[in-house]
Amino acid sequence: MVETPQQIEPDLLCINTDQVYDWVLLQANINNTVLAADIGPLPVDPADPAVSNLTTNCFLVDAAGNPLSLNSELPVIETNDRQDRTFIIDGKQVILQRVSFQSTINVVVEISGLNGTTPFVEQTAPIAIEIPDTIFLCAPEGTDLVVRMSDVECNVVLNTTGTTLTSIDLSLNLCQSVQSITNVTVELPANFCQPRDVFTEQCSTPVIPAQCPVVFPG
Repeated sequence: MVETPQQIEPDLLCINTDQVYDWVLLQANINNTVLAADIGPLPVDPADPAVSNLTTNCFLVDAAGNPLSLNSELPVIETNDRQDRTFIIDGKQVILQRVSFQSTINVVVEISGLNGTTPFVEQTAPIAIEIPDTIFLCAPEGTDLVVRMSDVECNVVLNTTGTTLTSIDLSLNLCQSVQSITNVTVELPANFCQPRDVFTEQCSTPVIPAQCPVVFPG
């Protein structure tokens, strides 16, 4: 007699999670000139005549100077009170909020090359860049603003006078993911997950070479 697998009734769970009220992607093109005095001391001046094979790179870091991965949350402050605005969308009246905010990114420029015949790699101190924005969101009172970096392209130009680095031109193309969220408790039926089986390597069955019956034994 074959036993029918027992049906497991899902449990009713209450879960705390973030509800997204609105979500937009913002693109920004930023061009900043940073004076050499504001990037911290560099062991090797890139403008020194002995320096050759220069390459530059730039990347984002957090406030502590650690590399910032994509989709990381950025520090953000709202610069004005939210203001209600009325829109007609698809023939329906909708009230959105005018949200003004400023997010901050920190950029490190990495410079490498040859000092004479000696390779070198050096980095600037983190360069803080403030990005102001104003957008319309469904962001009623009680929601929080969350900004994440979804994509970034960065280019660097070194400016020199004679044999001295004077400034750095930074060009950034940024994509920011902006959400208005609030924490909610939701009720849903669900089954509890169970751990999966552990995968182990197993010995394969010995393989016998193919014979040549046409030739031997014939």
